Amino acid sequence: MKKLIPALLFAALFLTFAACGDDKDEPEVPKTQKLESEHGQANDTYLIWDIDMNQDSSSIYLYNAVFTIGEATSPAMTLRIDAPVTVDKSGKVYTLAGTGIMAYMLRGTTWMPMPGDAYMVNNLISTVNPGAKTYTISFDCHGGHFEKEGKLQ
Repeated sequence: MKKLIPALLFAALFLTFAACGDDKDEPEVPKTQKLESEHGQANDTYLIWDIDMNQDSSSIYLYNAVFTIGEATSPAMTLRIDAPVTVDKSGKVYTLAGTGIMAYMLRGTTWMPMPGDAYMVNNLISTVNPGAKTYTISFDCHGGHFEKEGKLQ
């Protein structure tokens, strides 16, 4: 009996510590990710999200972007939009949002700020879900509207 009581105390103490795990309420979220939309042909519109949670903003790269302007469309262009990023409580869905954001256009190999208020990005909302491999993006710029949704690679 003398040996049984210490053994039971040891077992109770062991089970107490074994039950205490890492009770993190916050999910593990990668600090940096590069995500790309699916696309077929070289001249198709596609997007790359360069997410960096360590920075004030992350970047969305739009290749061959075409804007709807009334009944017309703009020429295809390559743009970069730097916007703040947040992640939901599950750590699975990133949202980039903002208004009054300067857009940059790729000229050769140099990113040039687009001039004037007409080229400011307004009403930007982009959600990216790497787990479900889906995205949406919508914003106003260049006197028109851009909206797209689809699958990630």
